[in-house]
Amino acid sequence: MAERLYLILDSQGTPLANAVLESPPNSEVLQIRILGGKEDKVAEHREIQLIGMDDSTPNRVGVIIRQRDEKMVIQPTAALGPNARENLRILTDFESVMYPVTGRWRGQKGVRAKDLSCGGIAFWSSIPLEEREIVELVLSVTDSPLLVKTQVLRELPDETSDQPLYATKFVDLIQDEEALIRKAVFCIQIDNAD
Repeated sequence: MAERLYLILDSQGTPLANAVLESPPNSEVLQIRILGGKEDKVAEHREIQLIGMDDSTPNRVGVIIRQRDEKMVIQPTAALGPNARENLRILTDFESVMYPVTGRWRGQKGVRAKDLSCGGIAFWSSIPLEEREIVELVLSVTDSPLLVKTQVLRELPDETSDQPLYATKFVDLIQDEEALIRKAVFCIQIDNAD
């Protein structure tokens, strides 16, 4: 059986570490192994959130009841819905390009990513976009670059750039693309937590 990878967050939703679940996912108590030498960082917290990397791993809130080295025993206290994974936003910074689908412009335009989640991306655009406009965006942070459709939800207030900042959601993703984006979100998050 493949390892069940989890992202460990504190009670405020700040990422702390990656972990592997070493007990069955619906056990009375959960045994996890913290990866990357981050057990001390996790042990500073009493309550943690466990967000599973894929749909078969239930998301939980729990309390750390025991620790030995990188292994911890967690008493689950509540279940978290699947939106816990969707709402996980990762600050990121990469340059990319977009192409029009429904816009009134042509060609390739530059963007700079601000944050990424399993459900969408916020980016600064080199041109103004309209609400509900759909663009194809190259996601270069996945294992191999993906061309994904994303729909503009709204312009976000931003004082840091002269370019407009947009919140968007992914549309028409296939399951493989969702899995690659989720993996990228988890990997970036853990890299940022260092």
